[in-house]
Amino acid sequence: MKSFRLRALLLGMLLAGGCAESGTTAKSPGNASAFVYAPRLDAPYRETMQRFEEVSIPGTAMHDAERWTLDWQVVNAQQGNNFKRTLKLVGLKFSVNGVDELRGDEIKAAAPTIEIVTDKDANIVDVHGTEELSAAIVALANPEAQPILKRIFSPARLKALVVMRNVEQHADFVGRPAQVGSQWTTSVPDASSTKQIRVVSEAPCGTSRCVHVERSYDVDKQAMFDEVSGRITNYVQAQGGDPQQVRLTQVDVKLKDSLVIDPATMDYHAANFDQDATMRVVGPNGELPVAFKLHRQSEYKY
Repeated sequence: MKSFRLRALLLGMLLAGGCAESGTTAKSPGNASAFVYAPRLDAPYRETMQRFEEVSIPGTAMHDAERWTLDWQVVNAQQGNNFKRTLKLVGLKFSVNGVDELRGDEIKAAAPTIEIVTDKDANIVDVHGTEELSAAIVALANPEAQPILKRIFSPARLKALVVMRNVEQHADFVGRPAQVGSQWTTSVPDASSTKQIRVVSEAPCGTSRCVHVERSYDVDKQAMFDEVSGRITNYVQAQGGDPQQVRLTQVDVKLKDSLVIDPATMDYHAANFDQDATMRVVGPNGELPVAFKLHRQSEYKY
């Protein structure tokens, strides 16, 4: 497997890993109509994460698509006054432009496990297992790619990513009203973007009462371009152009999440994250339209 592909896969895995975690403690615990952090204990469940990403320049041969699937075995437990969530990675599939790079069972021998300890307010107290996860990631790479992966996916960086995603997922819902029709706006720390959240309907989820939540974003368009600019400049350079001349002129983007959540526990029952963007960039040979699609989905079996 080429190192750049593995790097993209695993970064995506980590970024997605916190996007469907179980929720948060309510800021107003006495409000039964709010989203409350009360994870079900000692009840193992399975979470399957799928991600499809595609970058293309219509009318050219430039087309880069990645698809991967991760299977986790998850269980929550009480640990003193805290909660501990244990996630064991038991499957990892990855394909590039329809060609399988990982079948899914390569990770089984290592079965790396992460333990996330949170307090009653869902703040992270500690994260264990990043050393084992880092080692498992590095072991999947070719020998020449291992040094850079050891640096990029060091235990310290993995822990920072877990903390960041835990905060991101929980902060939008803790203590917020769970009644249908409720809506609110939040800002993204250290960024110029905002998020609009709306409880749109009740949703079936076994014996529980769940709600369907939609979240849309006002995003930093330049930051979005920066994420895919490397692939665009590589294409321009391969065509004999000067990649330094590539610059963004326009972005049309739709970014929306659709979530099914049990507000009494903040257990997730479905999660879909869709991003669709058309970017227009100027290169040495004129304007290029760039299409970027990202779909992430999580399914749960309790």
